[in-house]
Amino acid sequence: MKRPKIRLTCCLCGRTLPQRADVYVLDAEWQRRHPDMVGILACRCAITQRWFWRCDGGGPRYVAGHLPAASDGPRCIDSWSHISVWGTPVYAVTSYPFAALQQGAEEYLRHTAHRRGVNAEVARELQEALAEWDARGSLINGRL
Repeated sequence: MKRPKIRLTCCLCGRTLPQRADVYVLDAEWQRRHPDMVGILACRCAITQRWFWRCDGGGPRYVAGHLPAASDGPRCIDSWSHISVWGTPVYAVTSYPFAALQQGAEEYLRHTAHRRGVNAEVARELQEALAEWDARGSLINGRL
């Protein structure tokens, strides 16, 4: 069987992520500021002025409710500080499979989880994410 394409919808702008572009992994502060986000995988819109914000709100202290960036040490500055990592779509969906499922990559992950030659640990993690996805119920993933 031919490998399906990775289909991801950006958690911020809702556009389909390009097959050959970086995917940005957003942290909990993004989720706090944008509670309607589905998943944590974003296209390059996450690094544009449209979604830019400062952690301090323009003053000497962080905005109320601010969640510090885990990967940026004691002080974070702006929205860029809250981008955990970025990489290829393959990296994003295999490293963050549950978010990838929420954002539309189910067909690709099902194929990859059972494909010969896939690292055993990666296959196990994908299968666990798929089992959790399936257990959450039919209304989430379109099955009855």
